[in-house]
Amino acid sequence: MMTKIRFIGALSLLSLLILSSCYKVENTFATITVTDKNGVVLPNTEVHVFPNPTEPANPPAEINQELDQFKTTDHAGQVEFDFSEYYQRGQVGLFVLNIEATSGDTLMIPGIIKVEEQVHNYETIKFPFEL
Repeated sequence: MMTKIRFIGALSLLSLLILSSCYKVENTFATITVTDKNGVVLPNTEVHVFPNPTEPANPPAEINQELDQFKTTDHAGQVEFDFSEYYQRGQVGLFVLNIEATSGDTLMIPGIIKVEEQVHNYETIKFPFEL
């Protein structure tokens, strides 16, 4: 009887270990598309993503400066940022980032993107910016 209980206990422990090792962390991406007001994509647009606040609060908040990144849109008017390395197991939500896009002589266009963990996040910025 005691051997049967030990066997069931060992089998349960082994099953738990196998099931927990099957959990796969998915990648976290943010794709930003830049278009004009008619929806035509704008290639070669500089896109800047950065955390908010940009200045430490009082008391000082920890700001990850690695999140402050610049990239240029491709021929499809898109730029992709990979934030997979910032996710930690058990974390709910990743962060919200400010977006600034600059195209040619056009003024900087603001936006924001909410980056959720383990999914592909999308946002579109339109020129010219209208209030």
